[in-house]
Amino acid sequence: MMLRYVICLVGCAAATYYDLFNRRNVPAHITYGLVALGILFTLASFNASVIAQSFAIAIAIFAVGYLLYRAGQIGGADVLVFVSIALLLPEGPQPLLTSVKLPFNYPFVLSIFLLSGVLGMFGIFLKYVPRTLYDAMKGEDIKLNTWQVLQSILLLFVYAIFLCYINALTPLPQLLLFIFVGVVICATILFSLKNHISDRYLIQMVGVKEIDEEDILAIEKMDPEVVRKYGLDKLLTVEQIGKLKRMGKGKKFPVYTNMPVFMPYVLISLVAALLFGDPLAYLYPLGVM
Repeated sequence: MMLRYVICLVGCAAATYYDLFNRRNVPAHITYGLVALGILFTLASFNASVIAQSFAIAIAIFAVGYLLYRAGQIGGADVLVFVSIALLLPEGPQPLLTSVKLPFNYPFVLSIFLLSGVLGMFGIFLKYVPRTLYDAMKGEDIKLNTWQVLQSILLLFVYAIFLCYINALTPLPQLLLFIFVGVVICATILFSLKNHISDRYLIQMVGVKEIDEEDILAIEKMDPEVVRKYGLDKLLTVEQIGKLKRMGKGKKFPVYTNMPVFMPYVLISLVAALLFGDPLAYLYPLGVM
């Protein structure tokens, strides 16, 4: 198991490097190599039930991840890394610094996905919300979508009721309660400021020559008629880029050129799990699971 974990950590570290310093372009040989090693280790167990369960989980993750990838919500490399984690690490490792461990079998990859998602959201919050507040202080017009704000308030209200219900059943430690409240507040604020953050920091108008395969097209910023006429999707494949070329030379398109990185949070989650144990194990004794 430790060899599997080392391979996973090294692979994720390499993917993180390219995610940070190569415009989120992770070489295919890293991601496909991790998946291939995961398949080999799974088959080498010679246990039919383990093989069937591991492949079932990996296929389910790939299916859900592919839908998110096609919708432009997650990178293709991210999907393959999570598939490789499902294959390489069917269960969490024995933590080095604690004895915390779930008393039942649970797909470890889901814990990594959950923790990296929470860390990623906090990272995005810290990166863009202070900048947005500074923009407001400078007198910039912060574009707020009224419907999005109302949805955010409703989300916060529903979550508050749910949290009160959980806390009434089993009182939560103050730190855990603080984390739960922080997650929903950050998510609510980010959702309310989504338009400004996207327009100000994530989207740029670029020509076709500046577009790379798997970039994300901001079709919500384009004329709906043009989008329907040319059959444009958010995910820019070779075919989609060809459609943009046919729309005319010198034309520029809104593209998410500064999408936040995600792999660093996956790497941090793997290291944290190795040191302190499966993050969901900290919820289990509280009756939240």
